Amino acid sequence: MTILGILKLVGIASVLVFIIGMFGYVKVPDDKVCFISGFRKRRITGKIAFYLRWFERVDYLDLKAFSVDVNTSEDVPTNDYINIKADAIAKVQIDEEVLDKASKNFLNKPSSTIADEIKDVLEGNLREIIGQLKIEEIVQNRKEFNNKVQENVSPDLREMGLKIISFTIQNFQEERGIIENLGAENEAKITKEALIARAKAERDVNIEKAKATKEAIDVKVQTETEISIKENELNIKKADLKVQSDTKKAMADVTYELEKERKRKEIEEAKRRLSEVLTKVL
Repeated sequence: MTILGILKLVGIASVLVFIIGMFGYVKVPDDKVCFISGFRKRRITGKIAFYLRWFERVDYLDLKAFSVDVNTSEDVPTNDYINIKADAIAKVQIDEEVLDKASKNFLNKPSSTIADEIKDVLEGNLREIIGQLKIEEIVQNRKEFNNKVQENVSPDLREMGLKIISFTIQNFQEERGIIENLGAENEAKITKEALIARAKAERDVNIEKAKATKEAIDVKVQTETEISIKENELNIKKADLKVQSDTKKAMADVTYELEKERKRKEIEEAKRRLSEVLTKVL
């Protein structure tokens, strides 16, 4: 083979290597979004995608939820002018419905960097809600407080391409002991309600016991009354039968005596007649 032929082969091989080297691919997991830009903009999630090296760019957004520690570094006055500090934790995630906004703000940034960038937004909303509520409302209904902060911050985060999954207050601090007193008052209230509930329950039990005892006595009295009535009816029946028996016996006795007297008279009459007959004969 001539030198010219060898050069041609080397040139062709170099072109082929260059062409093959232009193509690259990315394997994107489900918890990330890959943005390929250049000739044609594409968003890839959960699959393999090919791109042209040197002509197209590959960027990522992490879709996993991450935590943001939120705290008020300074005292915040409540609606009733009580200064408090609050510590909270928020769960935040890239909002897939507004990925374009998220890509403009957080492309290729780790969650720790995003958390630092949105911390002020979350703290500002936390301070705003604290200022709208009284200390008692904040302390005694944390769930409602958390919901208010979450609802309040959601529009701001959405404009940045994020969504808040949860917001949870971990602790309130106040130097005058008002929160502690509220806790003691609430504990006393709960204890009082528990004692009242117990007393009512015991009262209801005693009432039910008294009702049951009364019903048992009523049944016993009714039963004994019915027994007495039956015994009385039996005694009356026995008395009636005895009267009937005695009457019949007396009637039989009278009949016997009358019959006895009649026969005695017949015998005497017969004797008298016999005596008269004998007298006449003699």
